[in-house]
Amino acid sequence: WALAGLRAGYALGAPELLARLARRRPHWPVSTPALEAVTACCSPAAVAEGAAAAVRLQGWRVAQAAALAAVPGVTLLPGVAPFLLLRLPGGTGSQVRAALRDDGIAVRRGDTFPGLGLDHLRVAVRAPDQVAALVAALQAALGRRGATAGADPITTASTTAVSR
Repeated sequence: WALAGLRAGYALGAPELLARLARRRPHWPVSTPALEAVTACCSPAAVAEGAAAAVRLQGWRVAQAAALAAVPGVTLLPGVAPFLLLRLPGGTGSQVRAALRDDGIAVRRGDTFPGLGLDHLRVAVRAPDQVAALVAALQAALGRRGATAGADPITTASTTAVSR
């Protein structure tokens, strides 16, 4: 339910592990708004809505993965999260991310994840109409990059930005 800003959360695990973790956990007060939000998210209606959303998101993820895997040059890495991790052709990550940003599409760069580089992007799972826009913009960005392969990346990025 994206309650991170309220500083409300929970942990699931084996009772012995949770007891061990609780012994070292400092006291942390929980605000009234956070308690109200957690209570609302635990209602039967909210739990049912969450379950339905999870099923819908899973279907969207499968479709989005297939659409992105069909983009030439894009490698989709395995996972089950509500986002997809893409590997792009070497050296294209920064330019592709900038082109997507210019098209109004936000993606996360991969070099903020341990072991990954600028050739990786993380994209959130979205509704089919948004995926179509992402795929079209990604194909266009990779096409522009492919047309300028071997060119100086600084000049290419500047020229691309000016020509839009």
